[in-house]
Amino acid sequence: MRVRQLTKPAAGTALACALLMGGWFAGPVSGRAGAASHVDAPSTFADPPRDGSDLYVFTSPDAPDMVTIAADYHPLQLAGNPLALYPFASDTRFEVHVDSSGDARPDVTYRYTFRTQDDRPLGTRSAVSAPVRSLKDKAVVFRQTYTLEELRPGKQPQTLVEEGAVAPSYAGKRLMPDYDALRKDATAALPGGGRTYVGQIADAFLFNVGQYAKIRFGIPLVPEFNPVALTNSNTMTLQLPKKALALRGDPGRNPVIGVWATASRQSLDVTGKEDAGYAQVSRMGQPHFLETMFPDSLPVIGVPGGLSDQFQARKPEQDAEWDAMIKQVREPFGPRNIGFATGAEPPANPRPDLVRYHLHGLEKVNVHTLNKDVDPSAVRPAEVLRLNMATPVTSKPQSETLFADDPQGYPNGRRFVDDADAIQMRILMGGLIGAKTDFLTKHSLIKSPPKASTGTFPYRALPH
Repeated sequence: MRVRQLTKPAAGTALACALLMGGWFAGPVSGRAGAASHVDAPSTFADPPRDGSDLYVFTSPDAPDMVTIAADYHPLQLAGNPLALYPFASDTRFEVHVDSSGDARPDVTYRYTFRTQDDRPLGTRSAVSAPVRSLKDKAVVFRQTYTLEELRPGKQPQTLVEEGAVAPSYAGKRLMPDYDALRKDATAALPGGGRTYVGQIADAFLFNVGQYAKIRFGIPLVPEFNPVALTNSNTMTLQLPKKALALRGDPGRNPVIGVWATASRQSLDVTGKEDAGYAQVSRMGQPHFLETMFPDSLPVIGVPGGLSDQFQARKPEQDAEWDAMIKQVREPFGPRNIGFATGAEPPANPRPDLVRYHLHGLEKVNVHTLNKDVDPSAVRPAEVLRLNMATPVTSKPQSETLFADDPQGYPNGRRFVDDADAIQMRILMGGLIGAKTDFLTKHSLIKSPPKASTGTFPYRALPH
């Protein structure tokens, strides 16, 4: 790969840092946050409870017949203290969708809806009024519960959990000396196998500002650090049998699934009295897809109503006809920026390899046509997070996955240890079509998530 001589103004670096920090840290200070992958669309920047930050999908390492799906929302929460409370929105349907047939429509959906009981005395901002070690303690004065339903086309919804307990926002060691005990109270078993945890977690996003600045702005020399390293998020983490997700219930014949998550806000009619349904306001699939494909995505400089906002409201089944999105994938701005920042020669546009990768999957790895019972003529391109459930669990996971001889992890699903930005940078620069790209990331200073995950369900690190 040819390398050019570099000359970069310091003002550019300062501008990039200002834009990046303005977007991320407006969240904790103002109560606002970014959208999918923390800093995506202007519409969800001002709507933190419905702001989808990250989606993870992987074979459970300690239960290989299970798949874990984690949908994280409301990122950039401050570390635990008595003044911090980040509840789930009670007027919203949070849904995880799984497509096993490849037609970009859900074959099964898992829907969470929430209820709130607020008995806080005047002046109490925390969820508890005194130290607690159980969600049953009377000192828990702000409680949330949820219903989890399974929806399949042509069948009646099945309630999996009724009145499930939510682990409240961590209020610090004095008021919540054993948050792990509260998390156990908020973990529910599912009929037919599986579990779910709903509550707060330490943000797992392996984020490197230095790499992101090269992709998004084309600017080098931005210090490497993770701006979410000491922040928390809310999560709905599911563990489900593979047979519940696979086409015809057969993960052996049909191991590939596509997953995405949405948040839909309750709507009212013009009188404000009657339920008029729900409007989708957030969608997430592959990490940092919007930020690396849509130039109007960053909320600090984003365009309200632009492509990134439109994406939040669209369904994957509409992607095949969305020419504007396909054009962005075929002619991305990221490689040019990376080339400008590093001196590397980017692959020329158009990029059919990126269209295949983002909208179809990796050939021989996780395309839906690997499923033996799929109708190939019905398979449609769509931006979803694909997983081949037959890929064996890696004993020593590598953060750069397929570029480090690790077949598991993004873009074959996504684990908490995966360095999505490093992987995306290498793919943008032609890593899937034979280009040498290891030099782009081998000197990175950030190689692991902010806080290690646990070895058993829900695998999430306790909140800061």
